[in-house]
Amino acid sequence: MDIKTLLQQDLEREFSLTHTALARVPEAHFSWKPHEKSASLGQLASHIATLPRFIMIILQEPEIDFAQAPPRRPEPPESQAALLHTFSEWKQQVLQAIQATDEKHLLQDWATRNGDTIILKGKRIQVIRWFSLHHLIHHRAELIVYLRLLNVSVPGLYGPSADEPPAWMLTK
Repeated sequence: MDIKTLLQQDLEREFSLTHTALARVPEAHFSWKPHEKSASLGQLASHIATLPRFIMIILQEPEIDFAQAPPRRPEPPESQAALLHTFSEWKQQVLQAIQATDEKHLLQDWATRNGDTIILKGKRIQVIRWFSLHHLIHHRAELIVYLRLLNVSVPGLYGPSADEPPAWMLTK
């Protein structure tokens, strides 16, 4: 199996799990924060929903320089439906872009920088995994903690949660 197929499979699986988590975000609590230093639930969910755009940048640009385009905290979504729509749109764009690319492109060097400071450097495929996919998984875990603190049913993603078994255990 080639690396592009492996990447696609990773993305499809993690995107599916992320959709499951985002679908639990209660619109009524978008402004809720677990701590004064934390992002609000809506900001965190919006960040997660738009994280796949970094994959598009990695695929389309030679690098990203945060000195030129500093990251900013996302605005909460307008609604739960808008949140899921945004995520679905980015997911679709990414999967189509991965399908259209080739292994040679994925193996080109790519960098994340802040001016002259290199933050992360590697092959495009590595940076997609490190900077985007693992970043997505990290924030999705934060989202699960937020949901637990709000007493929202937590989905079983990789294994059973205290609220429900994962989908793979239900299909027998």
